[in-house]
Amino acid sequence: MDNTTQMQPILIELDNETRSKQLDRAATWFNNVLLTQASYRKLVQDTVEKIDEPHIKQYLAEIAMRAETHEEVIRGELFSAIDRTPSDIRTALGTMAGKAREALGDMIALTGGARGPWQDLHQVYLSNYNSMGAIAVAEQLGLALGIPQVAHIAFQLVADKSTDQLLLQECVLEMCSMSILYHERF
Repeated sequence: MDNTTQMQPILIELDNETRSKQLDRAATWFNNVLLTQASYRKLVQDTVEKIDEPHIKQYLAEIAMRAETHEEVIRGELFSAIDRTPSDIRTALGTMAGKAREALGDMIALTGGARGPWQDLHQVYLSNYNSMGAIAVAEQLGLALGIPQVAHIAFQLVADKSTDQLLLQECVLEMCSMSILYHERF
């Protein structure tokens, strides 16, 4: 076999009905991806406004713009790759989930003695990790379905979100001691 020959995936004994069911199931998961990303986007957008420290505020504003772009990619390109349409309800539920995570952060901060927006930033950190994991599953679905475009889109999103995750971790760690020990706002 020549190394320049590219092998295409071979699907054995897969009828149209089975393939359609698999794509519908992938679309169901992609709607979950959309929900987790919308939740993250809403949470990071709301958190930017609560931060006073200029550098952290700038980093978060940039992350918020990427979160919005990522949501658009999921809504457009990811669903398009499997010829399905996203659910608008999942975006609305994601926005509500983002607000619920803010409330959870407030409760955790109250019981843990932290003050200021640190708890919101901590929830952003956790929410991005959740969204990143959901997108990684979409990548695996793309590989399993033999749709390289899905795997490529998801891989790039996870790579971007991994970078954001490291930055978010640094911001959380920078703010935590001041928030807990001195009740400082950032």
